[in-house]
Order: sequence, then structure tokens, then C-alpha cells
Amino acid sequence: MGKVKPENEWKFKCAMSGKAIKRRKRYYRNGKYFLNKASYQAFVKKQKDDAAAAAAAAAPAAEEAPKS
Repeated sequence: MGKVKPENEWKFKCAMSGKAIKRRKRYYRNGKYFLNKASYQAFVKKQKDDAAAAAAAAAPAAEEAPKS
């Protein structure tokens, strides 16, 4: 037997907030659905900030490595 989905399960959820999205309000960018343009821009900004933080954390570790 297959799994039974709950009635209130939404097919589309915002990649940023996880809220359910109705068909007429979908904002699709880069393979993901968002509530609106502001949500998409916040997601992009968060990704850039996370990437910059990861690069900053990796840079000192690379400098402190012993050189042979």
C-alpha cells in the first residue's frame, strides 16, 4: 500500500520561509518556488552571506597550515 498524504499538504512551499504557496502567487527562480520577489531576494542575500562567512572561515585555516 502507498502512503496517504494529509489533505492539508501543499505541493509548493517557499524555499525561504517554508510557507505554502497558492498557484496564483508563485514566484519561480533558479529551480525553487518563493512567495514573492522580496522573499527570493532575501534568499539570495542569505546565500551570499553564508558563502562569504564560509570563505572567511576557510581562509585563516589555509594560512595557518604548515608549509612543506
